[in-house]
Amino acid sequence: MKRMRWIIVAAAVGALLLLFKPDGRGGRAAADVARIEAVDPFLNPGQPVADYLVYRALSSGEARMAVTGSSVTRGTGATAQAYTWRGLTEQKLRLAYPALKHLKIGNFGHSGYTSVRLLEDEVTAPILAAKPDVLVIETSVINNHNKNVSLEDTYDSLRRLHELYTGALPEARIVFLSPNPCTDNQFGPPVNALGLRFTDYVYGTEAFIRDQGWDYVNVHDEMLAEMQNRDIALPDTLKDGIHPNDLGYAIWADILWPHLTTR
Repeated sequence: MKRMRWIIVAAAVGALLLLFKPDGRGGRAAADVARIEAVDPFLNPGQPVADYLVYRALSSGEARMAVTGSSVTRGTGATAQAYTWRGLTEQKLRLAYPALKHLKIGNFGHSGYTSVRLLEDEVTAPILAAKPDVLVIETSVINNHNKNVSLEDTYDSLRRLHELYTGALPEARIVFLSPNPCTDNQFGPPVNALGLRFTDYVYGTEAFIRDQGWDYVNVHDEMLAEMQNRDIALPDTLKDGIHPNDLGYAIWADILWPHLTTR
C-alpha cells in the first residue's frame, strides 16, 4: 500500500515538473503571449510602424506592407529594385526584426501619375486586394507641379486617398511622404502655369497633412539636411535632375528608417 502511495506521489511530481518545465509548451505559449503583448497596438499607443508590423506578423502569421506614389516610388533611376528606397527599407526591416524575415513590400508606384491619378481604380484596386497592414503614400507632387494640378485639387486628392484607404482598411497604418529634392526639371519649368514652384507643393501638402493629424515624413528637407551633414552635393544623388540614383535612394531609406522604428 505504501509502495502504491509513493508511486502516485512520484507520478504527480513528475506531472508538475513537466507542466512547469521552462522550455515546455506552457513556457513557449507564455513567451509568445509576452512577445505579442509587447507590440500590441492597444497596449502600446503611438508605437512605431515597425512594431505594428511585428504585431501583425506574430498575431496573424503575416505582415503586409505596400507603397504607392510616382516614379520615385516606382524606383526609376535605381540600378535595381533592391537599391530603391522601398527595396532598401524591405531589407532593413527583414534584418532588424526576426518576425519580418519574410516581409515583402508591394510596390504600387506609377510613373508620371499625379496625386489625383493615384485615385484611379488601376492604382487603388490592387492595393485594396493586397490588404496591407502599412501603406506608405508618396504624394506625387513632382508630377502635380509639372502638370499644373492646383493646390486645392492636390489637397482634395490626398484627403480622398486617406478616406479611401482608412475606410476600406480600417486597421492599416497610413504614412504620407514627400518626394525627394530635385535640381533641373526636364518635364516642366521651375514655375508652372499656376505660378507655383515644386517646393510650394512640398510645403503646402506638408502643412495640409499635418493639420489633419496624419503621419507624414518630409523626405525632401530631411534628405537635403542629410546631404549637408555628409557633404554630398544634391546633383550627385540624382540620375537626371529628378529621379534619385542608387546613392539618392540610399539616403532616402536612411532618413526614413527612424520614422518607421522609433516613436
